[in-house]
Amino acid sequence: MPYLMDDLVSAAAVVSAGQAVKREPVLSGFVDMAEKMKGTPRFLLDEAAIHTSVELSLGRPKLIYEAMQHLQVPYERMWIEWPERGREKLRQTFGTNEWRDDPARPLPERIAMLIEAEPGGRRGQVTWFWTGADLGEDIERFPNIAPICPFFDLDAQIPQPADRITGFLKGNLAKIWHDHPVQMEALFSIWRTADHRPSPWGNIYMRSIVLRHGEKTLREQLPYMFSDVYGEYIEIWCVLLMLTASKTVVDYRDVSRAKINKHRAKAQKPPLLDHTEVTLHINPRTVAGRPGQPLGYKRKSPRVHMVSSFLNRRGSKHWIVQPFWRGEGEVIHRQVRVKG
Repeated sequence: MPYLMDDLVSAAAVVSAGQAVKREPVLSGFVDMAEKMKGTPRFLLDEAAIHTSVELSLGRPKLIYEAMQHLQVPYERMWIEWPERGREKLRQTFGTNEWRDDPARPLPERIAMLIEAEPGGRRGQVTWFWTGADLGEDIERFPNIAPICPFFDLDAQIPQPADRITGFLKGNLAKIWHDHPVQMEALFSIWRTADHRPSPWGNIYMRSIVLRHGEKTLREQLPYMFSDVYGEYIEIWCVLLMLTASKTVVDYRDVSRAKINKHRAKAQKPPLLDHTEVTLHINPRTVAGRPGQPLGYKRKSPRVHMVSSFLNRRGSKHWIVQPFWRGEGEVIHRQVRVKG
């Protein structure tokens, strides 16, 4: 399976080998980002894990914002990646599919974010990545890098431009809470912890658009650059709340690629990166199954419904409630406190 982090390293190797940065300064973004990947913990979420994260983002914004007051990014830099189909299925279920049907902007296969935090883990920036077009087996695939980044400060409340507030109110997430003033204010408070603006590389990218196509083209594309990342901001913190919970919400499996990299080195190919696979934790008792019943046994059909993951609170304590069946049936209920 091709991963975005491997596409990024391969693209940087191609750029460096051809010395193309001198002719195209915008390509420096691949080299700089690949350099940052060295020594950075890399977490690859499976569909179940990202599914749960989106469920949290659709929960009460007030609880999410209050939990963010105790949240710290655990590393100076961390890479988090997932298959986008894990979110698409859930958004269709909830009727909150935010992706456009524009064929020129198809749903990406994978999405990733590189979180860079200052000491203390409360301030920093996030760079978004998503898969680019497949150019063929013999051509390295270059991932897309978002020129707009959220520069976050979890202890601040940064005023948002009026045009972004207007656009945000038209989004599906805001529509869920339009009749709940307290929740709507909390939703805005989450977004006011960040200033979305061009990154240093993003400024280089925008200058290249002006030089090639003129300022009019940049003005036309700028709203799309913001819309690609602005609505995704809450996902950053829902993923981190899930990863930093004080009790087991997810399971980790370290993946070493040392063996395959020996063969790639002989073929003069860039190495693949080691990483940690992240999957949703499942209690072994839930998969053990029930004892078999005698032939001819009949029972009443159970009345059950599925409860999604959500954040809960009692006083100053917050915890994550994982999915479970309510009613008759196999209970897979677990409450997880959020680490302070």
